[in-house]
Amino acid sequence: MRDGRINLIFEGSSEIMHLFMAREAVDDHLRTSGILIDGKVPVSRKLAALPRIAWFYATWYLGLWLRGLAVGRFAGFGKLGRHLRFVERSSRKLARQVFHGMVVHGPRLERKQGFLFRIVDVANELFAMSASVSRALALARAGRPEAPRAAELAERFCETSARKVEGLFRALWDSPDADDYALGLSVLKGEHAWMEKGAIGLGLSAEELKPRLPPEKAPAGRIGAAAAPVA
Repeated sequence: MRDGRINLIFEGSSEIMHLFMAREAVDDHLRTSGILIDGKVPVSRKLAALPRIAWFYATWYLGLWLRGLAVGRFAGFGKLGRHLRFVERSSRKLARQVFHGMVVHGPRLERKQGFLFRIVDVANELFAMSASVSRALALARAGRPEAPRAAELAERFCETSARKVEGLFRALWDSPDADDYALGLSVLKGEHAWMEKGAIGLGLSAEELKPRLPPEKAPAGRIGAAAAPVA
């Protein structure tokens, strides 16, 4: 989790990784029912595949609900078991939300980056919760002296993550993404350039701000060679 946070700050591809992970989340659905949203597939083939697709989703979707009826699961995990139950319930809910997103948005889902990013963020939070609980339980079963403190940390972390997961679920279908997108377009069109008036500039041109490689070092053996200044 620590390394993930560091990479989120310093790595410039966090958004791209979100898209890669979101694609993995919908790949099974695309393999199963992608034919229905493919504009190049004739209607006859779509109709022929419809019974198979309907049967798959009828059993799969119903199973997501029925598996949640099992009680007493994670009873052997003590106080932290409730967090694993939350992870399991939320994982099934996440699967349903991915399916709902495909039904509502269809081929446009790949352009709903706000929706996809929240799906991935939920998955990451659930993974981190599972890992935290697993680590605390492993320390307890090994009789390590730091086990009580680890359980305390896992408890607090999971409570915080659970609130974040619930907020992300709510934001899937109640978010200002469309308004934010429209505002972003207006900024790119220069409609808010008035905000730059009166700002203190850097005194540098765009050309001067371009990144440059440092000058090459002086060859070995040239004693006393003056070092070239680095911009």
